[in-house]
Amino acid sequence: MTHYRASCPTPLRCFCALLLSLCLASPGMAQTVEWLSFIDVTDTKLSADSSLGSNDTVEKDLIAGDMDKDGDTDLLIVRKVRFSNAGGLRNVLLMNENGVLTDRTATLAPDMLDQTDDRDVVLVDLNGDTWPDLVTATTFTEQPRIYMNLGENGSGTWLGFDYDPKEGRLPTFSPGPKFCALAAGDVTGDDRPDIYFVDYDNNLEDRLLINNGNGFFTDETTSRMTLAMYESVFGTDAAIVDIDGDDDLDIIKNNASGSSPPPDASEPAVRIFYNDGSGNFTFMQLAYTVAPYMIEVADFDQNGRQDIYVVDDAQDAILFNTGNDGQGHAQFNAVAPSNSPATNFFGGNTKVGDLDGDGILEILVADVDTDIEGCNRKMTILRGTGTPPNITYSDPLTGGTRNYTTSGTFDVEVLDWNGDGQLDIFAATCTGNVMLENVSPMFFDGFESGDTSDWSSTTP
Repeated sequence: MTHYRASCPTPLRCFCALLLSLCLASPGMAQTVEWLSFIDVTDTKLSADSSLGSNDTVEKDLIAGDMDKDGDTDLLIVRKVRFSNAGGLRNVLLMNENGVLTDRTATLAPDMLDQTDDRDVVLVDLNGDTWPDLVTATTFTEQPRIYMNLGENGSGTWLGFDYDPKEGRLPTFSPGPKFCALAAGDVTGDDRPDIYFVDYDNNLEDRLLINNGNGFFTDETTSRMTLAMYESVFGTDAAIVDIDGDDDLDIIKNNASGSSPPPDASEPAVRIFYNDGSGNFTFMQLAYTVAPYMIEVADFDQNGRQDIYVVDDAQDAILFNTGNDGQGHAQFNAVAPSNSPATNFFGGNTKVGDLDGDGILEILVADVDTDIEGCNRKMTILRGTGTPPNITYSDPLTGGTRNYTTSGTFDVEVLDWNGDGQLDIFAATCTGNVMLENVSPMFFDGFESGDTSDWSSTTP
């Protein structure tokens, strides 16, 4: 499919696009251009206290979305003491105000000023009022939290988020949880998202919470799952998706290695729990069993089936979903990214987004393993090329560096904060938060999606 650019966001960008098209049209002129190009706009686009903004060195996880429904993308940073150490810290709500991410925690989410050990967060409408709410996974025996979106008042002013433990939206867990991750999705088919919490080296184990329809949850783990499913040695990540194409949502959970594992969950593996259509899980599949740490689920090859990117302590792998076996369970072809020495060592959080505008997702892999001290590696951006469904992923840098491959990256988000149609990067690193604005040439005119035969990437 051919993509076309509707308009140029600035006169300078228009001039650059015209100059580029002339170069490509002239046989005697150079046809080599940069694949991606970003400029650091942290100083002008991140309005926050220096200790919470560009100089924020603590461990961070990110979630982006239009929280006030004004048409632009906002960002929440959940924070804790670095690595596997207890120590609660306040979170930071950054609202997008004309392209500037501005700290509005004190006025719009004052409960997020509490010091919590948040290690993961999702943004999802829990009660069906169309306003997205926030759920956090708190570790080190703290109870998880739900921050309800208050919507607008009669004057159309957004009221922000509220956490009220007296509401009892979540059950109180005992022993105190050590949740490391969570996922949200409607496993029962009643159009209300349920929650799956992933346990991290604790006797509580994983918890499946069912939504009553109003954003209040009941723990139904033991009645809907087998013990082998919810036992968790060292759970690190999860997703709720339809992996087998039967129109109900399954649970994918990563269990990394751990000490003294229980007998039914001893093997590090990416596990799939298959939904029988009623919200009960009756079959467990080990989809990948090397040394998995984190996962990302998306339809990378655009064949209508969900694939899995596995961050492995050895070599990362993409599990391309090739369809179901005779029992109706997904089958996968595991492929390692090519030319990618940066993905054959420890990695962390992952995000996906079409950074170059060719209709194919890129994969961003943060380099910090939050269980192991160390901030000396680089984030990896894997480029997808080809014609769907024949998509391949490779690292154009082959281990090199660019200004957008930040060092010591805890988490990364891709979001268009300036509304120009190109996805930008927010990187939460060991040395601070970094905002990188995408100013890459967008190859729409005359280029087929994924066709790179007429241009190449060069080192600046």
